[in-house]
Amino acid sequence: MKKFKKQFLAATLVVALGAAVYLNWSLASPKTVSKTLGESRFVNATVSTTSTEKTTKKTTSDSLTDKQKQFFASAKTTRDNTQDKVIDKASEVLGLDSSSKTEKTKAQANVAAVIKNFTLQDTIESTLKAKGFTNCLSYISDGGCTVTVLKDELKRLKPIVVKSTVESITNIGFDKITIVTI
Repeated sequence: MKKFKKQFLAATLVVALGAAVYLNWSLASPKTVSKTLGESRFVNATVSTTSTEKTTKKTTSDSLTDKQKQFFASAKTTRDNTQDKVIDKASEVLGLDSSSKTEKTKAQANVAAVIKNFTLQDTIESTLKAKGFTNCLSYISDGGCTVTVLKDELKRLKPIVVKSTVESITNIGFDKITIVTI
């Protein structure tokens, strides 16, 4: 009886091992992919199969007006200069021996907030560009977030794309997100 149990156990283990090998082989076999090499699509983009070249208009940085180019350049410079001033003031406070501990703590908190906002603003702009916006600018403040985009692109890609992107990155509510078009 013991010999029969051992043989039965061995046979069961061999069958289980064989099943495991078969499943591993069948699941690990290469799958054929029906994608075209180099094909890419925008995230959250809507695809229209009946569009023609005349109805589909994409805005590129070359087609921006001089006024739009100047606006984006000066707005980014102004935003960066304002945030750099906060960091410079905080560095000055931290460098002074006469500064109190509370002043130094406040200065460090200001620098941390500015760096966090730099990162969030850059992430918002990069994500919106990946979703089809050619040029955009975001500014985060205590009151919320302001995003500037091109008017034509906002019509084509919808404001909900901008608001949902900002909300998912920053956790700022929809009511505190302002979209400005140029």
